[in-house]
Amino acid sequence: MSDQEFTAFADACRSELSALQNAFLRQLKRGADWFYDLNDCTLRIGDQIFSMTPIGTYSSEYRTWLWAWANEEFPSRVREASMRIQKLHSSTGFAVFLNQGTKATAMEAQDLVAMAVRCLGAIGFFRTSGEEPMLYLAVHQ
Repeated sequence: MSDQEFTAFADACRSELSALQNAFLRQLKRGADWFYDLNDCTLRIGDQIFSMTPIGTYSSEYRTWLWAWANEEFPSRVREASMRIQKLHSSTGFAVFLNQGTKATAMEAQDLVAMAVRCLGAIGFFRTSGEEPMLYLAVHQ
């Protein structure tokens, strides 16, 4: 995939994620408490429970991205599930999907999330708040 094709792909993923995220957020109650469990790959928001696949973490302080499959602090089950994101390397040819992590701006991290959500067939994403680094989760029905 050329740089121009990759840019078009990222733009398409970003647009798709915007629509998915809007639909996902309409399902949620504002201000609901949330909790994620990495051991059983679930995300609870209010009284709703979703399955999830961790995508990665982003540190705004250091401007770095780390894929969940490369995060040795995560359970092996989580890391294995997250490895499906590496398929993006096959379709794009871009090494960022095989490298454990990379320097990234917040916008670049959002693009990685958008492409991962598409790859994983998720209904949206959830980003933890109040934590650094921020954890991004792909949310499934």
